[in-house]
Amino acid sequence: MQVQKLDHIALYMSDRDAAAGFLTTYLGFHVVDHTERYTLVGAGGRLGKLTLFDTPQGTTPSPGEIERITIRVADPEAAAARLPGDAGAEPHDGGYSFTGPEGLPLALVPGEGEFADYDLGGFVLRSGSPEESARTFVEMGFATGDEAATVKAGDYLICLSSSAPLENGGGMLFHVGCLVDSAEDHRKEAEERGLEVQNFVDGPNTLAVFVRGPEGVSVEYVEHKPTFSLT
Repeated sequence: MQVQKLDHIALYMSDRDAAAGFLTTYLGFHVVDHTERYTLVGAGGRLGKLTLFDTPQGTTPSPGEIERITIRVADPEAAAARLPGDAGAEPHDGGYSFTGPEGLPLALVPGEGEFADYDLGGFVLRSGSPEESARTFVEMGFATGDEAATVKAGDYLICLSSSAPLENGGGMLFHVGCLVDSAEDHRKEAEERGLEVQNFVDGPNTLAVFVRGPEGVSVEYVEHKPTFSLT
């Protein structure tokens, strides 16, 4: 199993149109794709994106296991100044943390090396056992990070934080989508390893297998078909 890079983070939202409006108004995102099922936003179709889904009926989404999602920018201070006052932007680790739509915890971080402005940086996941969870992610095809509780998906960084998930309502995190060469090969290997394969989807432009990972996170291994095209 080998992950090429993080493709998207899928989130549940009570009002995905309003959430997309916030992300495209105050951050450098645009609507990459919109269907009856989801709204896809990001700085570009082939960069890290957020996929917004309608929350399941009867639930109110909360950050849950998401401690924060990071966004790489050229100038964190200038980007923070463009946020609305009620976002509560505060300096944090060389950037700025703030609250996004429906309480989604976000952070602006300085970009390093070759990157596109307003690309995702990655995310921080709450974990009861950070180092063990990181090792499991590595076994599932992620690359080792610079620290024991971090892993990488291409240029995107996933950090495991030693803190309990928030339990007020249903979790916002639907799944984490990662680009791979072959979804079918990942399904076969996951089954051989005894991992829980949750679903296999043959879509118009993608093939995807969903596998349960650490902390109950669903990892989508997605393969782009030749017809795939997003701007």
